[in-house]
Order: sequence, then C-alpha cells, then structure tokens
Amino acid sequence: MDLKHREIVIPNDEKIDAFLNCKLDRKKYADVLTSIISSYSNGFVLAIDNKWGTGKTTFVKMWNQQLKNQKYQTLYFNAWENDFQEEVMIALLSELEGLRNKGEETFTTLVEKSTTFLKKILPSVVKGVAGKVVGDDAINEVVGAVTEFTVEEVELQMKNYNEKKKGINDFRTALEKFVEKVDEDKPVIFIIDELDRCRPRYAVEVLEQIKHLFSVPGIVFVLSIDKVQLGNAVRGFYGSDLIEADDYLRRFIDLEYSIPEPNKQLMVDYLFQYYNFHEFFSVDHRKRSFPQEEINFKNFANTITRDTNFSLRKMEKLFSLARVALRTTKVEHRLFPDLFLLLIFFKIEEESVFKDICKKKYNVQELIDLVENYVVSSYQNNQEVLVNCIITIALAYHNYLNEGVYPNSTFDIEKDERGEIIKVNYKSKFSDESEHYNLVDGYLNLRSQVTVSKLNLKPILDKILLLNSINT
Repeated sequence: MDLKHREIVIPNDEKIDAFLNCKLDRKKYADVLTSIISSYSNGFVLAIDNKWGTGKTTFVKMWNQQLKNQKYQTLYFNAWENDFQEEVMIALLSELEGLRNKGEETFTTLVEKSTTFLKKILPSVVKGVAGKVVGDDAINEVVGAVTEFTVEEVELQMKNYNEKKKGINDFRTALEKFVEKVDEDKPVIFIIDELDRCRPRYAVEVLEQIKHLFSVPGIVFVLSIDKVQLGNAVRGFYGSDLIEADDYLRRFIDLEYSIPEPNKQLMVDYLFQYYNFHEFFSVDHRKRSFPQEEINFKNFANTITRDTNFSLRKMEKLFSLARVALRTTKVEHRLFPDLFLLLIFFKIEEESVFKDICKKKYNVQELIDLVENYVVSSYQNNQEVLVNCIITIALAYHNYLNEGVYPNSTFDIEKDERGEIIKVNYKSKFSDESEHYNLVDGYLNLRSQVTVSKLNLKPILDKILLLNSINT
C-alpha cells in the first residue's frame, strides 16, 4: 500500500488514449484547447490559469501526450525544475533542441544568431572599479568614472546597441524558419509549467524572452500557471506591491483559460479505491458491528471536500493521513467517520486550529461555532447530518476537556420532571431555527447509537497524531 500518491500513468502509445487514467473527466477540456490552437496556428500565448493543487500539471502532461498522438510537435518545460539555469535563453534553446532533427541546418543558424544576447559584456566603467574599492568609495569611483566616458566609448556603446537590435531581428527570423521546417501545417506547442513557483527574476525573464525573442508565427506557448502567484512573483521582482500585476501579465498573455472545477466525488471515489479503504471497513468484525461506517466515511468525505477551496492536493493529503491513521485502529473500535475526517480536515486546512483543539484552548461552544463557520456551507440543505456531526464533536470534546478532572461531569443538558431531555444548552445555527433538526434531536440520535459517556476525542486525536503503533 502506498503512503504517497504516485503520479498518474500517462500512456505514451499513440494508439492509447492519453486521458485513459484521468479520474476527473477532463479530456473534453483538452479537446477544446486543441481546437483553439488548431484554429490559430500563427502563434499566440495561452495561459491555463488555476490555483495550486488543482491538477494542472497532470492535465497539461496528458494534453501534451494527446497532442503528440495527433502529430503535433510539442515541448514540455518545467520552469521550476530548471530555474537553476541563470541564462533563460540557454534553457529555452535547450528545450527547442529536442526538435533539432526536424531542421538541423536551420537550428544551427538559430544558435549562431543567439550569441548576440549570450555575450556577457562587462561595462568598462564597472570593470575598472571591480575588486579595488567597496562601499561609498566604490560608488564615488563609479560616479567619477561615468563622467569620464569618451566620445569613442559612447559610439562603441551605440554600435553594440544597434548590433544587438539587429541580432534580435535576425534571431526571430531564424526561429521562424526553424519552426516552419519543424512542421509546415501545425504550430509547435511549447508548454511551460510551474512558472509561478520560480524565483521572481527567473519567472519575469522567461516572460520577457517569450515576448521579445520567441514570439513568432508557428509557436503556441502554453503557460500552466496560478496567475495570482505569478503576479506575486512580478511584484517581488519589481520590489513593489503597487505594481498592477494583472495589467503587466496581459502584455504577455493573449488568451486565458481555466479548467472547470472537477466533480470532487470522482476524486473521492478514486482516492478511496487507491488507498484501499475498503480493506479496513470490510473486516468481518467491523462490518458486523459497524455496518454503516464505510458509506458514512465516503459520504462525509464528499461533504468535507466539496468546498472549491479544498484542492485536489489537499484531498490526497487527507486520504493519505486517514489511511495511515486507520492502520492504528483496532478492529473492535468504533471510528466515528465524521469526527475523524473533520479533525484531519482541520489538521490539513487550518493546523493552528487543530493544535488548539489538542491543547483544549476552546470551550465547547467556541468549538461548535468554529466547526459551523468552516463546514456549514458544505452541507447545503442537509441540516440533519450537520447537526449530528456538531453534537458528536461537542460531546466528544466535552469529555476530552473533563477527562481526569470531573469524572462524573454531565453534558450540559436539561431534563423535565419525567427525566426527558428538553434542552441542550449549546447554540447552533440550526438549534432554534428548524422545526425538525436541533441539538436535542442530535443528542438523542447519538445516544441511541453509542454510550455517550465513553465518547472521547482523545483516542481519535491519538490516531491522527500517529501516537499508536500500526496494526499488522
């Protein structure tokens, strides 16, 4: 059994669908993008803009293979893995070299033309100062040296500028000829992934190089990015939060596309199978004693992950930790899936909240309020499930707070003269607003299923914190 979720296998056989193992039904979006690039083959920059952890990398890798299957010439460049290379031009040319066999002679010409930009010319004014003085003295020397430029030196700088300007045009012309050699009918698709994770300087230089040097007919650049994070990199590069990053990025991006939010239930079903939770729930004793646990686990997993802000990567972490924690659970122990998953949710989404729960920093009412603020939107109209969850965590936390201090502590309820429970002295958003679902109903429902005095948060926290040995 894997602890870490492995990368999804993408078949590299052109006879097999590249999206064969896609679990999120995303092939249809790749088909849309392919139709767009085939309609605008003269070249443009496409940004696939989605948040981190939403599966962009897997999607663009599958799409890349699908394009290859359809005889497109493609390049995939993970910018984050390659930002150790200071010279962006070298990195981009190295990727283009993958198509060198399509036009050996024109690629050689292209490399020759690039030397104009790759020359590291150290200005004489700096060269004369370097290594001799530092600090304020160095500044004074530089300022003094600048005033001593001769006419000949200025003319030399002008000549270098004109040569560089001509070199840019020559490079772009050579690149256009090379791309035409690679494929006369279809554009070259150059996918750049993880640009938003790069060092700010590197990220901005990649954008600048694409815009000024590589933007020629016949190349479609695909930037797989989180535009918000890339905008932060732009601000970091220029050292100012006042930079209008969106306006800046529009200079480089011609078309934006966002992969629609996936059906999270598909991901829940896949991860449930991948981590083999059925193995845990199908043990004979557990299946007989707690027959609803498996379905309750999946239902609550669907509920807790439904929020669009809970990314696919976080879902993987939730299921991975849950599976390890379950291996420390004895077969005769009841799980309480809603409580178990809710606490893991907090550990992944808001670890400070989880730590404060462990440290008993909340009272019961504060914890009820906190739970509702985080998860109430996920329940939509299913108030009964929400109330049952709230009363379960409230009672378990109450017993956890009073463990060893007030052994006979009673949950804060009121009874009538016949001993019937008439009120639970904790407030919920639903306790006084619904005719059918309130905390009294939730308490009575829970009491009919378990011995409430034994319901305690500590064993569940111990599982999540991995304080017990794994059962073999």
